[in-house]
Amino acid sequence: MQLSGNITSRETLFQRMIHRFPSLAKSFLHFIRHNKSLSLGLLIFAVIFLMALFPDILSPYHYTERHDDCGPEYPGCRYAPPMSNHPLGTNLLGYDMLSRVIYGSQIALIMAFSATILALLIGVPLGIISGYFGGVIDRILTFLADTIYAFPSLLISIALAIYLTAFAEIKVIAAVAFGTAIVYVPAYFRVIRSQVLQIKEETFIEAARSIGAGHWTIILRYVVPNVMTSPIALIPFNMTDAILTNAGLAFLGLGIQPPTPDWGYDVYDNKSLVKIRRYPWLIFFPSLMIFLLSFSLSLIGDALNDKFNPYLKRKNNQ
Repeated sequence: MQLSGNITSRETLFQRMIHRFPSLAKSFLHFIRHNKSLSLGLLIFAVIFLMALFPDILSPYHYTERHDDCGPEYPGCRYAPPMSNHPLGTNLLGYDMLSRVIYGSQIALIMAFSATILALLIGVPLGIISGYFGGVIDRILTFLADTIYAFPSLLISIALAIYLTAFAEIKVIAAVAFGTAIVYVPAYFRVIRSQVLQIKEETFIEAARSIGAGHWTIILRYVVPNVMTSPIALIPFNMTDAILTNAGLAFLGLGIQPPTPDWGYDVYDNKSLVKIRRYPWLIFFPSLMIFLLSFSLSLIGDALNDKFNPYLKRKNNQ
């Protein structure tokens, strides 16, 4: 490996990632074609992602639009069962459930992506710093990570949702994002730290030090590119946890409030035994969407874990 001690800019790291992208993309496409569970997970996730991206195009109605086209036996379309003009039925207020399901995908994915990005932005840098510099910094960060890991994400999210009562929907998004991210920061931290501890002992790191490369040059140019694939397997599970945490908050009455469409709220609002028996579509379809999104991410996570988990790689090579 050719080393250069005077290349320290972030641009160098970016250029290196750009140069590696075609080969990584080709390898990943080959991996998808030969992994049926990953293909199924990506297909389901892609459909839900398109629903969130183009709800105005895919949805037959706006989620706040009330209807009166369900026949005389359903005045105001209240509790209308699935029919041709409302394939998933309607709710108490005459809202089309298919439209709520489609628009509700936005909230689910916003929760998932915000929690995951936040956890990555905190956990990955801290893991690199802890593993590379060691000493007191490593001991303090490891202790904090172990302490945080003991708290369940739902409990933290409940506390944050109650505390942020003045911010309407933003409070729930923030509560789920921070609550799930805080719990997953130690997971990213541990994976990255263990990889950095191994990489910093490699001969090419010693060679970089011998020609005068500084700490941040080594980190940005040689450490970061070699550890960035390690946390990929955790991302789908992080997103799944955020989705289920949001559903848990909604079931407790702390979730997104109407008329904003949210799968978790629709389950919470129709969870009574009477409604489940008389109007099963009100809870079945939102629950199905929560299941499908979580299931797709679990399939993706399992497949990525098989490919990128450094411990499995090491075990297979032995």
